[in-house]
Amino acid sequence: MFGSQDRQPTAARIGGLLLVIGGGLALLLCAAVPGFVHGNTTPTAFAAGAAVVIGLFSVLNAQRIPHWFVCAIGPLGIALIAMSSLLTRTSADGSELLYLWPVLFTAYFLSWRNALFNVVLIAVIYTPTAIWIRGMSGITPSVYMIGTSVVALAVTASLRRQVNRAVSLAAREARTDKLTDLPNRRSWDDGLAATVARQIERGAPMCLLMIDLDLFKQLNDTHGHAAGDTALAFVASVLREQTRQTDLLARIGGEEFAVALPDCALADGVRRAEKIRQAVETNSTRLPATLTVSIGVAALHVDATTTSELMARADAALYAAKRSGRNAVRAVSLDAAS
Repeated sequence: MFGSQDRQPTAARIGGLLLVIGGGLALLLCAAVPGFVHGNTTPTAFAAGAAVVIGLFSVLNAQRIPHWFVCAIGPLGIALIAMSSLLTRTSADGSELLYLWPVLFTAYFLSWRNALFNVVLIAVIYTPTAIWIRGMSGITPSVYMIGTSVVALAVTASLRRQVNRAVSLAAREARTDKLTDLPNRRSWDDGLAATVARQIERGAPMCLLMIDLDLFKQLNDTHGHAAGDTALAFVASVLREQTRQTDLLARIGGEEFAVALPDCALADGVRRAEKIRQAVETNSTRLPATLTVSIGVAALHVDATTTSELMARADAALYAAKRSGRNAVRAVSLDAAS
């Protein structure tokens, strides 16, 4: 199966291109090399022309090609090559090398099961064809063909796994803060927008916490950047312990973190922010200096109705906590009400 839906058009385009290249080369050799197929060139030219036409259709209509057709490209190529061999009564015209591309194509773009099916299909088609045309001497090239196909399958499937692993790792690193292993600002912006939209659609509450380490520059200047890094990693660990799996958390700036709490009303959000503040202060004794945080809280529907408004209100509450003397939790709407 495809690793993702956007790979299907690519697979259709590449599969079609392979058909065009294979068929085009066969047509070119039929026209330019006398005796290329050691017999009547018409069947080979017909099969090659069919490959070119089908391939061009796949290339030009890649976005509309269904999954089943992409899966059929490999067997179709094998069938066309075999048709040429049968009709010209030769299995040594060079076309036998083309049997490998369906295996390579399916092992990379589809799955190893699809590729294995093509290997079995090659064994079922090529072996009797070679024996029928060349007698018992056709067994040897058949063994080589099947063995080479299996090796091609194994190598390509392994390469695909390595490429997918590298792509997944690169994608994760692009959206993750290396120091804290939390989502970064880019990931936060995307996740917050989706969470806010979902909560608005449901008419459900949500709180946003903006968290900033107090006197972080002083910590770095006094104890060094290694101590600052340790403090950031420590706060990230506290946030993981104090949040639910449904919550969204991230490091969005130098010493600034953010937490989105779906299905959480303002009063409950303030209580949870206070627990985070206390956990940081109480458990930071193993750090070079006692660490505290200031937290601003804003609630969807109460303080804001959009993502940008929610961020702005939580940021304003954070600075209110800073102005009050730090190591505090503030919610602008609650402060105004009191």
